Amino acid sequence: MANVQINAGAGSKSPKRAATRKPVRTVKTSENPLALLDEDAYAEAFEALDASEKHAVFREMGEELARTLGARVIAQMLNDTPLSGREIGARLGFDHSALSRIARGDSKTGPTLWKVYALAEALGYRIELNAVKK
Repeated sequence: MANVQINAGAGSKSPKRAATRKPVRTVKTSENPLALLDEDAYAEAFEALDASEKHAVFREMGEELARTLGARVIAQMLNDTPLSGREIGARLGFDHSALSRIARGDSKTGPTLWKVYALAEALGYRIELNAVKK
């Protein structure tokens, strides 16, 4: 099994498909409004929030993380497979239009974790998640 990295690349395609398939577009990113704050100002503003507001911030961050990273991982897997989106849908039971929307970053919520793992398993990938202590 191949490992899936966070950064999606064009990857290799089968010679037959390389000429006819365009790589999946990767995630569209928007300006991060928090980038205007320095780290100390951000930490101070975050600490001033009450518990429910902090929960909302973490929920929004988690949704954005799932959307962007999930899209990159799915785009990488789709770009690296010789199967077309329709073939993936027919053979593996995935909605090819939904996968395409997710890979382009057009999905409002991004993929669920089980969908990333299920697609990885079906296409012969292993997904690795890790956390690094600050």
